[in-house]
Amino acid sequence: MVTFTTGQQLGPSNLSILVRDASGALVDPVLINYTIFHVTDQLPMKITQAYEYDLHAPQHMQGGPPLPNEDVQLAGPPQQVPTRVSQGAYYVNQTIPTTWKGVYRLVWNIQMYPDCPVDTVVEVFVVQGIDPINPGFEAPSVIIAVPNSIANAGQATPVQFAKAVMYVRTLLSDTNPDRNYHFRPPTPSRVVAGYNTRVGYIWLDGEILMQLDMAISMLNWYNPMNVYNYTLDTIPLDWGRIAALGAAALCLKQEGNRWAADQFSYSLNGVSLDINKADMYGGLGETYMAQFNTMAPLVTANRPFSAGLRQQRWLLGALIPFPFIWPQLVQMFHLFHHFLK
Repeated sequence: MVTFTTGQQLGPSNLSILVRDASGALVDPVLINYTIFHVTDQLPMKITQAYEYDLHAPQHMQGGPPLPNEDVQLAGPPQQVPTRVSQGAYYVNQTIPTTWKGVYRLVWNIQMYPDCPVDTVVEVFVVQGIDPINPGFEAPSVIIAVPNSIANAGQATPVQFAKAVMYVRTLLSDTNPDRNYHFRPPTPSRVVAGYNTRVGYIWLDGEILMQLDMAISMLNWYNPMNVYNYTLDTIPLDWGRIAALGAAALCLKQEGNRWAADQFSYSLNGVSLDINKADMYGGLGETYMAQFNTMAPLVTANRPFSAGLRQQRWLLGALIPFPFIWPQLVQMFHLFHHFLK
């Protein structure tokens, strides 16, 4: 369950939805709108309470536990039209009011085709006022900070940043999770037209962009004799490809650091269980980092070149008529005659 702060401007990476058909392709439905309900002012204090507010299950499900009583209220105008990002991609474009607090429920109404029924998709989120100087918050920066994405990474277009991210994803083999990851659990997705689960990516775009920034900074300082410093907006193509190697290495090391907290070995009655993903990710990262350290001094080396003014071979005779240069020739003759006395 995601948490927002009052006054926060929502964007495409917040309350968003992807509408897909039965084959998984993104499509634009004939009807899509959303309504936001206020569930309770009480903030959930433990993880299990997040599921207590998901009341999308049928009211009369046989064999299921009874649903808690609720007194939801409209938090805004009903059936609002979302903002369309691209084909099949929509999000709630609004600023969280300062009067909101507690648990809220976002209900999407989607009709794929004219002769189809309206599907309902529910998402629950929390609104909480954040005071950065209050020691009661463990990590307010996670809520306040704007996540990095290809839309706000710099001055270049999102298409250019997407190409840079795909260079790194290709090195990491993180371009098609459904095809490449056979032993990863599926990531829950919103149920729309039969498309219900998928295997998620390991690295988000924001994480890859951050590591690209780090790799470019490393290249900028690799050769202290370099005059220019580059960013994601201005980096040359060859520098960018080497920076992708460094970013891939940093991504693998970052994932290894994440798995270090869960690494352990266990053995009982001859059956052992070892989770050593931290070492494996770290080893893969060292391989790419070695390639980066090999290519970095080559791509950042100062290459000699010559520059000057181009002059025609017969400049005086071909471009300047003789009467116009006669006074200059007479002056030069007197100058040479003065020195030769």
